[in-house]
Amino acid sequence: MSPVHPDTLMALSTGIQAEVASYVFYIEAAKKANNDEQKEILTELALEEKDHFHILERQYDSLIRTEKWISTSDILKAEGLPEISEDMTNEHQVLMDEVAKAASMDTILDIAYRLEEEAYDLFHGAIDKCDTDEGKKIFTELSKLEQGHMILIDDMRKKLHVK
Repeated sequence: MSPVHPDTLMALSTGIQAEVASYVFYIEAAKKANNDEQKEILTELALEEKDHFHILERQYDSLIRTEKWISTSDILKAEGLPEISEDMTNEHQVLMDEVAKAASMDTILDIAYRLEEEAYDLFHGAIDKCDTDEGKKIFTELSKLEQGHMILIDDMRKKLHVK
């Protein structure tokens, strides 16, 4: 077995931080929602970002310890998934301040879209850099999940502007 390529580990590590940031963002954004539907969607997005964090955290751990990828379904079934601690959320105070200063749901959705787009670009870019089929599959799956969030946010934007 050959060691895991450093670019793959860097993509996972960067992804972990991005998912924590997105989780923190959506938790704060849900507090500013204009209605129950928005609050529900933003809360659901937060939970999905937490799932993404779990996937990345477990993949990183597995690759460091065994140099093997784990299926996403196996990761999400695992007991004792890592938690997002208060220390981790404090690292993203700038993002939390950005949410606090947001004057409208439009601004919040713009920030949300930016975060999802950055995560998509990260994971999509990691596909070609990854040296295993398993890794390419995981990064492809993650990029599709982020793309789905971008579509959901666009739908929220459309609903917001329907008079």
